[in-house]
Amino acid sequence: QTATVGEKTISNGLTATGEFTGWEEVILVAESQGSIEYLKVEEGQKIKKGQVIAKIDAVSLSSQLNSANSAFKKAEKDVARYERLLEVGAVSQSALEDIRIQRENARANIAQINQQLGFTAVKSPIDGIVNKLMVEETSFVMPGNQIAEIVQVDKLKIIVNVAEDNLSKLKEGQAVSIKTDVYPLETFKGKVSNISVKADASRKFQITIEVENTKENQLRAGLFAEVNFDALKTNETEAMVIPREAIVGSIQNPAVYIVKDSTVTLQKIKVGAVINGDVVILEGLQNGQQIVTKGIINLTEGTKIKITNNK
Repeated sequence: QTATVGEKTISNGLTATGEFTGWEEVILVAESQGSIEYLKVEEGQKIKKGQVIAKIDAVSLSSQLNSANSAFKKAEKDVARYERLLEVGAVSQSALEDIRIQRENARANIAQINQQLGFTAVKSPIDGIVNKLMVEETSFVMPGNQIAEIVQVDKLKIIVNVAEDNLSKLKEGQAVSIKTDVYPLETFKGKVSNISVKADASRKFQITIEVENTKENQLRAGLFAEVNFDALKTNETEAMVIPREAIVGSIQNPAVYIVKDSTVTLQKIKVGAVINGDVVILEGLQNGQQIVTKGIINLTEGTKIKITNNK
């Protein structure tokens, strides 16, 4: 049996799999100690950057602030009194400097307590959705305790790993198409936003895909994704191909039997990629030539043949 050498549209494309994740995902943690006075959001709620998520009780800090303000006022009065006493020689310069240091310490203490008071309002650093709340109202928290998880879903990303020999097919800003099992009839668009500058231990590079979410945040973080890097078919070309089964020997040292006048001639060839069972021919054949695909085991140079099924 034989096949005819011919042109075929092929794609040197690349597909990779990964999963959707939020463009930004943050865990908010408590930065002060106290009980949760109130929660301002619910799970699944959309929030804006800077929006208050929770408020930690600040009664203790407010009491400390009152004491610190009183200490500062007293220190200011002491400084004024010591300055007057220094003028008449009743105190030393060093005594005045000591009381001035006490005043600055009191001022710094007020600033520190005010900073801690600012921490009692837990705010979101990003626009997003409250994916999970880790506390309830009246819960007692310590610095470092988790409060909530915020996920940005109006824009998602997919991180995939590709081998070094595929890097030449990729560039930042390149359009890609994305399929997911949840919406099998829809194709989503994305673009390459980053290509890592260093390979991992398995000689693969990390590629970040940016995807704008549509239709009221239709896509969700955690969904499986298949990324096709030939969204615009930029890598499709016409190439000379033959069936893989026509190759005599190995792909590393290939040859084929060419049919001419009912006899065969063994022809060395140079091949490229193997794509869906077809082999790309780089050298050694011409379009329209007939090559043997089945019955090869019985052939030698010059063998007479009968074609039983011309493909």
